[in-house]
Amino acid sequence: MPTATDVLRAKTDAELQFFVANPGYYHPDLVAAAGQELRRRGLAPAPPPALPYDDLAEEAAPSRRGLLLAAGLLGLAGAGGAYFWASRPAAQPLAAARPARLSPDSLKLETVEARAIPNFDVDKLVAEQVAGIPAAEKQKPQELRQFKGLCRRFWAAETQTEFLTSQAHAGQAGPLFAEQTLLARQTWRDWNKAVVYSYRFGPKMKDQLGRMASTASSQQHILANFPALLDGRKFLTDKEMNAREADVQDWLAGLRKVSPVTGKAYKATVLQIKL
Repeated sequence: MPTATDVLRAKTDAELQFFVANPGYYHPDLVAAAGQELRRRGLAPAPPPALPYDDLAEEAAPSRRGLLLAAGLLGLAGAGGAYFWASRPAAQPLAAARPARLSPDSLKLETVEARAIPNFDVDKLVAEQVAGIPAAEKQKPQELRQFKGLCRRFWAAETQTEFLTSQAHAGQAGPLFAEQTLLARQTWRDWNKAVVYSYRFGPKMKDQLGRMASTASSQQHILANFPALLDGRKFLTDKEMNAREADVQDWLAGLRKVSPVTGKAYKATVLQIKL
């Protein structure tokens, strides 16, 4: 019977690098063994992606996480799909303290068809949003820089979220939809880290920050609930999902007219008062 070491030695360099570059999704024993095998081959294990720093928070995360999914899936993907870890439950990172025994079966990789999340031009979206801010509110460099940083984090997460939810509404959600929502929620956490600070913005910036914060809160609830409602398209008749999606459209309409993902206009809520 082949050992876990034998199985790892049968893996390609790219597969081993994938294990090492994404330690949060695999047991530490597997990551360590993959790194050891790479060193045995005379290859240095690929380090995890570096996190850029900005002045919004000391622990900043990438504005455009490109999605670990894009890096992970496309790194091992062929033309029709991607290698994915077959035995892990719902893409949850494995607890470091959990004992595990590696076996050939546990290292089995399967090929599944996946649609990677596109890499949207977030910098362009930020520039367009800032262009609508009155000149008087852009006079202080620190406040302008902070506002741009918040916008960048917001649109990095919002575009990912809109892509996934629009795929679901179009009936095109792939088999990795649940995993992709987890990655989008991780991008929202980058926003969460920055929005806890107090900012001295002018009226327009403050209004847009409020809209972004409200949108972020609802979108994270939507992403958390969507996988369980995907089967049978239950999300279409779920009252909470419908209400949140309507609110999100209204808040986004106050930030820009057209979605950068779908190309459709955001729908502002119009209240009709009958006299």
